[in-house]
Amino acid sequence: MFLKTHRFRSHTPAEARRLSNLAHIAGGALLIIVGLLALAGNLSISSWAHAAWQMLLIGAGVLLLVGIYLRHPREDWLLLWNDAQQREHTIMAFAMAVAGAVEIFRGNALTIFAFVFPLAIFLIGFLFLAHKQHGTGAAQTRALWIHRALGITLILSAILRVGDLLIASSVYALMWQLALFAAGVQLIVYREPAGAYEPEQHHLL
Repeated sequence: MFLKTHRFRSHTPAEARRLSNLAHIAGGALLIIVGLLALAGNLSISSWAHAAWQMLLIGAGVLLLVGIYLRHPREDWLLLWNDAQQREHTIMAFAMAVAGAVEIFRGNALTIFAFVFPLAIFLIGFLFLAHKQHGTGAAQTRALWIHRALGITLILSAILRVGDLLIASSVYALMWQLALFAAGVQLIVYREPAGAYEPEQHHLL
């Protein structure tokens, strides 16, 4: 194995919060770059920008799957999938990778495949609306509401992208890219609240 592995849930709560914060920063940076590259491609600033953000989506999805699974021994993979939070992360990773691959495959043709990317963004946003949290009741509540705001921003971006595809309006194009950029900022500034990943658990509906 080329990656150093560790057992699932072997981190202390403080380590888990630090790693989660780093993951949110990386995810936010990704969305900001994707939004900027899509904007550059839309404005014809760069001839390679459109393909670059599509490939970036694939890479991000693959790297997230590597981070979730290949950094843990194989005997922990079922435990990871059975953890609601990691299962949602897995679905998000697949959605990003598939969306990027389909965008490259379809080219500029307006077919049903053109709606895979906004569907993936919508799915990720929907998952954030009820994203599973770990920790004390207060920490879960605070984190959940912040993730719900993020989910709404992503769903808005997805809807605007559909409008861009159907109406071919530069306004819709700009708006979905700015919404994606805003979601990236939300991820970057997010920090796990005190009590996150602490042993006390309150399961939220």
